[in-house]
Amino acid sequence: MKRFEGQVAIVTGGARGLGEKMCEKFALEGASVVLSDILEDEAKQTADRIRGNGCEITTFVSDLREIENIRKLIQYTVYTYGRLDILVNNAGVNRLMPAVEMTEETFDWILDVDLRTPFFCSVEAAKVMMRQKSGKIVNISSGNSRMMNIGRAPYCIAKAGINAMTSILAAEWAIQGIRVNAVAPGWIKTAIPSHALKVGLLNEEQVLSISPVQRWGKEEEIANVVCFLASDDASYIIGQTVFADGGWSTGILPHALDYFKEAK
Repeated sequence: MKRFEGQVAIVTGGARGLGEKMCEKFALEGASVVLSDILEDEAKQTADRIRGNGCEITTFVSDLREIENIRKLIQYTVYTYGRLDILVNNAGVNRLMPAVEMTEETFDWILDVDLRTPFFCSVEAAKVMMRQKSGKIVNISSGNSRMMNIGRAPYCIAKAGINAMTSILAAEWAIQGIRVNAVAPGWIKTAIPSHALKVGLLNEEQVLSISPVQRWGKEEEIANVVCFLASDDASYIIGQTVFADGGWSTGILPHALDYFKEAK
């Protein structure tokens, strides 16, 4: 039997990148998936591709910064499938900018999408899960919640907030059968770092010099951890942020592995 047979999962920001892989894995493992995103064309393309594998997936296109739209997403899911078992708060944004140049509008936008929206998505989902006396919420944090990259002040603040939010909501809701955890990915070639590489704000050597495994992570590796935390295999894991970062958070200095390479 597939791990998520008979279960219903919402993935926000599911149209591309990490979210797309999460939608695909949940669907292939038997879940009915609601792909939520603001990108209508890409959401449809992703859903069509996954549906082509014989999976059950629908889309909900909306800007979840509006709490009323969050309520509509939850209502749509329950109306369509009768329940809600899994919520993955994956949608996120970032903009590279020195702190002294940060505008109020940019700061508010990043905190709104990356922290406020996941909080209220969790709250609205929990209301349904409490009635069911079961549910799993997985928040997508970032290695930047612990390892700071300059030029990302509001993003780092928001992702550190996700870790704290995960802990407090898990503490409040575990007694009602809701497990809340988070995954903090390391260096994955999604849209944001790919753009930084393209415009020269980041280079491959920098990334690999602080990676004990000496490679980029794969989107499916993060999806695997998310699905694990949402499964019964993780039934005793509550309130944790799992750093799936290839060892980046161990804090090795740039080029610290050169000695071991030379000693081979």
